[in-house]
This record gives sequence, C-alpha cells and structure tokens, in this order.
Amino acid sequence: MSDAPRTASGPPWAWRFAVRVVRWLLRDLLGWRLQARRPDVVPPPGQPLVVVLNHTSNVDAFLVVDTLWRRLRHWCRPLIKAELFELPVVGALARQTGAIPVHRGEGARREVAYEHAIAQLRAGETILIAPEGTHTHDGSLLPLRHGAARLALEAGVDVLVVTHFGAQRGFSPVVRVPERGVVVTMTVDLVSPLPEEDASSLTGRIAAIMLDRSAQLRESYPQADPSARWWPPYSSPASPSATARENLDRYRQSMAEAVAQARERMAALAAEHEADQRLSHARERAEALAEDLAARSRARAETLAEHTRERFEDLAAQTRERASSFVGHLPTSDEDAASPDTHEDRPDDTRRDP
Repeated sequence: MSDAPRTASGPPWAWRFAVRVVRWLLRDLLGWRLQARRPDVVPPPGQPLVVVLNHTSNVDAFLVVDTLWRRLRHWCRPLIKAELFELPVVGALARQTGAIPVHRGEGARREVAYEHAIAQLRAGETILIAPEGTHTHDGSLLPLRHGAARLALEAGVDVLVVTHFGAQRGFSPVVRVPERGVVVTMTVDLVSPLPEEDASSLTGRIAAIMLDRSAQLRESYPQADPSARWWPPYSSPASPSATARENLDRYRQSMAEAVAQARERMAALAAEHEADQRLSHARERAEALAEDLAARSRARAETLAEHTRERFEDLAAQTRERASSFVGHLPTSDEDAASPDTHEDRPDDTRRDP
C-alpha cells in the first residue's frame, strides 16, 4: 500500500475531499448540527495520538475526524477494514487518504497493519481506530479489542477518547435513511497510559470513560426521545454482524472485569490526586503561615530596635545634660585664688622688745 504523504498544510487532498463531501451531505443538505466539548487538556497539534471512538454509524468517523481537524488541528489516519480497499472507487480514495487496511481475524496480515500503524505513530501521525471493531447493533457499547491500547503503549503516545451520541440517527443498523435536523453531541477526553500499565488495563479505562460519557450524553441530549427506534437500548435491534458476535463471545466477560478493575484504579488515582491536593494546600498554608510569622517577627524586631535606639538616645541626652551640669559646678582657677583658705608666706614683722 502506498502512503498518502502528509502535506505541510495538513491532510492530503483525498482526505479533505471525503470529509467535505460527508460534511456537505450532513450539515448543508440534512441540517445536522454538532455540539462538541473540548477536552480539559488540549493536546498540541504536533503530538501523535491514538484516537478511539464508539462506533454507531457509517458516518460517525467522518464527524470525528472533521471535528478534530477543525477544532484541535489534528488530522487522523484511519484504520479501516481491508474489504473497503477492494471496492473500485472507495478503495482508491481510501488509499489516497492514507488509510491503513485492517484484516479481520488473527494472522500475519493483521500484524502488518499493526506494525504499519506503530510506524506512523512514531513518525508523528495520529491514528483513528474503532476498538469495538464494528458499529453497535443494539445501542450498547460492544466489548473493546485491545489493539488501540497496544498501539498507544508500544508507541508511547496518549489516547484521545471520543464519545458521541446522535450519529445513530442515520446510516446506521437501525436507521438506514438519515433523519433531518439531527443534533450530534460529542465529548473528548485525553488519557495518558500509566507506568507499567498493560493493554487490558488501559482498554478497561477507555471503556469506562466511554460508558460514563455515553450515559452523560444520553441524559443531556437536546432531542431526547426514549420511544424512538434509535434510542438505546434499541427497541428493535439489528442483527449483530459476525464481528460483533465474535467480540461478544470473546470479550464480554474479560471486558467486564477490565472495566471493573479500571474503575477501581481510577478511584484510587482520584483519591491519590485528592490527597496530593490536600498535601499541596497544607504545604501552601504552612508556607503562608511561615511567611506571615517571619513578617511579624521582622516587624517586631524592627519596632524593638527602634524603641531601643530611642531609649539609647534618651539616655545619651540625659548623660550629656548631667555631664554638662557637673562641669558647670566645678570651681574655676580665679575662684581658687580668692579662696580664704589660701595664703601667702609673709616676712615675720614681729618686733622684739629692746
């Protein structure tokens, strides 16, 4: 397969063409609207990522890649099933977009796609993958395969978890003909692999985030209609594909355990983060108290020094006054000469009788 080169201004022309056609069809022709919430931590445009999404429709991947490009400046190289590359027009377009074919099932051909995706991540690209392997047939999140987590761990990159709701209202197993005026809501979460984390644990964390976000989006959906055929769980679910049946049989129990373990780990991380925050607040308070005590000590020392200086000056002034007064009472040399206690030696003028 020949790679479509990444241009300096972004994705290749075929990628832009395919996305714009779908966007025109959904937004301009059918009146679809997208409401997306930015992640708490926004990855820089040059950061390679593994993007995962819940798969409910044949157009949801286009909505995701368009949103990430326009709002976060990340263009995604998708991993798609190899069967699409065999179609005359679609296959040629897929090759030009830089998509990576994935052969279902185990084997060397599947590993080739995996190694190719690793190479693209290490080259700075962003990879898009639907870890369910196929779109849901009953509205529930299918058990996730571990491929996305393996890619992130081996390439050493973060995972961008995109969860959406509403795209199942067109081009999906339960709504073939798309409805008009559909609102699609979307959340984006950045997940960083933890030290010594394995693929099962990271997959469990991804699934837990998707499950929680799906519930939140369903509860806040502006066009809620629990009686509609597209409202999960679907009242008339479609027949699961062979891939969906395989996923359900192979991963249901292991995924439930992984999600439970992930929730426990996430709770522990949240508790640890809260403890760190409390410690940080206590440290900041202690530093503030220490600074306040030091400031008070400095002020008190300055006040005491000022009082001491003033007292010393008073004592010095009093000493000078007393010294001056004492000097003023000392006799001068003239006073010593006029003193009655002094006399001069005179010749004895006493006469003798003859």
